[in-house]
Amino acid sequence: MARYPLGQPIRQSATVRQLNVDGTTTLVNPTTLTMLVKLAQADGTQATTGTYASPTNDSTGAFHQDIPVVDLASTGHYQGTWTATGPGAGVSYFEFDVFDPFEQSVLPLQDAKDALNIPQAVTTSDTEIAAYVATIESCLEGYTGGPLVNKTITAERTEMMSGQTVIPVRQRPLVSVTSITSASGGAIDISAGLDLDPNAGLIRRKLGLPFYGPFAAWLPQVSVTYVAGWGVSVPAAFGTAGRIILQHLWETQHGPSSRPSIGGEELVTVPGFSFAIPPQAAELLDGSFNGIPFMSEVYL
Repeated sequence: MARYPLGQPIRQSATVRQLNVDGTTTLVNPTTLTMLVKLAQADGTQATTGTYASPTNDSTGAFHQDIPVVDLASTGHYQGTWTATGPGAGVSYFEFDVFDPFEQSVLPLQDAKDALNIPQAVTTSDTEIAAYVATIESCLEGYTGGPLVNKTITAERTEMMSGQTVIPVRQRPLVSVTSITSASGGAIDISAGLDLDPNAGLIRRKLGLPFYGPFAAWLPQVSVTYVAGWGVSVPAAFGTAGRIILQHLWETQHGPSSRPSIGGEELVTVPGFSFAIPPQAAELLDGSFNGIPFMSEVYL
């Protein structure tokens, strides 16, 4: 799937053909041609971001429309349709993702192309490479149990009973806690300091004292806002493993690159990945950073 950085206009093209009685098709200009674009919302619905009824007619049956930046104001998944009426009537569709260009990637596009021996000037496979890198990154996050770089996790729900001394969070490594808020909206006092277990994602008060705050036994829900991740940059082992995995995925689709290969190696299945990876990558991931093992303890 195509991925574009936030703040960039995006050009979509369409070709309109008329089906002939003999089964062939002919390029034609339709009576009307309209492009509609929608953005997926968090609640599962879609919001229309733009409707374009006057695309540029490049030649007979060939059209394009530039989606302006103002209609691509949010990151997320966009879907669109071209609807033709009259000659060549029909509907075609497309989709793409818009991402934050400042988000850190396990493997920048330039490094990914270097790993595949693709010249930087050759851009025909950039979209496909970016999709592979995004897949590798999501698998690594599943393997490690959290984001690869520091990220704020906002209002994650957990439970807290009377006298409780430990609050667990779902993502690791746990870096810091910003706030703990009860279901009623009142803040749980953490001003005296906390003891954090970065590896297990556990929050404790100093001296093992229980947590106190405005919560009721019949409504034990609290929301935790915290920071999780491996630091402000991706650990080197993740980047190297990402290169090896990318080369493997690329070879399965495009054949061997110009890089010499021994071949015949047996792949390894590791937690978090829905596909087998080369053993060298698995060995890199069987390590630690600042004393914290890469693999999430949930898999141990």
